[in-house]
Amino acid sequence: MDPEGRRAADPVPRGRRSASQLLVVSLGVVLSVATFAAAAVVAWGGWKYQEIDRTEVSLDRAVVGGATNYLVVGSDSRSGGDPLNPGARDDHQPLADTMMVLRVDPRTKVAKVLSLPRDLWVTHSGSGREGRLNAAYGEGPQHLVDTIRAELGIPINHYVEVDFGGFERLVAAIGGVPMWFDRAMRDRTGLNVKRAGCVNLKGRSALAFVRARHLFYFDHGRWRPDGTGDLGRISRQQLFLRKLIDRAKAKGVSNPLTLKRLVDVGASSLTLDAGLAVGELVDVGQRFASFDSRSLITYTLPNTPRTTSGGASVVDLDAARAEPILRLFRETGKTAVPDVVPSTPPTVPTVRLMDPSEITLTVLNSSGKQGLAFTAYQWLDQHGFNVEHYGNGDEIGKPTGPVSLVRFAAGMNYEALTVARWVTGGAKVVQDPALPEGAVVLLIGRSFTSFSEPAADTMPEPAVTTTTVPGAASTTLPGAGSSTTTTTAPESLPASSRVIGVVPTDPPPGVHCG
Repeated sequence: MDPEGRRAADPVPRGRRSASQLLVVSLGVVLSVATFAAAAVVAWGGWKYQEIDRTEVSLDRAVVGGATNYLVVGSDSRSGGDPLNPGARDDHQPLADTMMVLRVDPRTKVAKVLSLPRDLWVTHSGSGREGRLNAAYGEGPQHLVDTIRAELGIPINHYVEVDFGGFERLVAAIGGVPMWFDRAMRDRTGLNVKRAGCVNLKGRSALAFVRARHLFYFDHGRWRPDGTGDLGRISRQQLFLRKLIDRAKAKGVSNPLTLKRLVDVGASSLTLDAGLAVGELVDVGQRFASFDSRSLITYTLPNTPRTTSGGASVVDLDAARAEPILRLFRETGKTAVPDVVPSTPPTVPTVRLMDPSEITLTVLNSSGKQGLAFTAYQWLDQHGFNVEHYGNGDEIGKPTGPVSLVRFAAGMNYEALTVARWVTGGAKVVQDPALPEGAVVLLIGRSFTSFSEPAADTMPEPAVTTTTVPGAASTTLPGAGSSTTTTTAPESLPASSRVIGVVPTDPPPGVHCG
């Protein structure tokens, strides 16, 4: 299939804003504008700073020069709406799709971001009513601040509200953000990278990239789904954010016109708490003038999805996993332990599990137990797999076998690994050159007990071994009865969020992008 082929006719989501817009706009604007604030005050006498909207919020006392927590809220309550959705301009109901706590420590020039899910189920401060965190914002900034402080136990020193319409203006002000794509990618947001190479992401294309959560990429002659949803999107957002900050710094410091555009974006796109003085913003700007984007550490508040009795999809705080992260944000001021960049654990390749509806397979019984192929077919069919044939293993000369085995044709590795993950205890995965194109065959072995839904949508990529099939490579998932070892990631919380999903890579050696 041609990677420039027809795109799926997916509709562009309407109405609410993307979490990615908050992440990129808030940090891009807050850090970039803060970095250049000192020069702006000198160049324009500080008058532009006075144009920024203000709101009265009771907050924890901030100490200039010490670690400070900024609650950054992405809202469509200001004019402009969503550049990718003109209809949203008429939507004036105050909504905050995502909220984050941005922590900056000028002493060590480290910035940390904690993303808070908008659907986090909380007890609203004052009323005691339970509901989504987003609903707390609907009752006003003060109600949101009080709810977050009570629910998570972290102080909030300043409040920043971001107008999503400023995203395109920010990217335009710095002339776009160059990004190297190692493969073709597309998404229903409008992202359409037709081939590998360096692409300068400007207003709309940049917005489409950071909003992509149903990403497809071209691999081995076909379009494949990334399948990691919001987790993959967050990884791409974090990459774009670092490049955005570096690009803004490189363009703005040396170009007074670019600097003026960045300050104009901040003035037209932000609402600040009334207590955030120009001197404090200038102080942050001066201290972060040489900010290295590699010192940006990102976290997502650990949570567990749940459906309420009324059918609403929400997430509950995973308190045990969240506690080490929350501790990083609880002490502020000059008496707090200085923030440092944590050591990065070794990168562990991950396998992205596919949706069962995207997989067509054959099921063969090699267990010696009568009727198991039909039972397996019924279960897999009920859980969304497309079983085109079921029967006995002797159809391919495998009447019995000790362990379950998934054979696959070239290019069907993700499908095979996903099927194997649904086998309780795992299964061996073997590429079989004798199979026809697109084939995936599950042979149920004597050790088979049941199927079960995977607990996660990604897994560490298993180590590669050799097999008795000429020219074939195989992997064995944990619990499949093989001595093959797999690499696991060391637990080193609180560590920065790990890369999940398909993310553009660095350009090849000798190739410059941007």
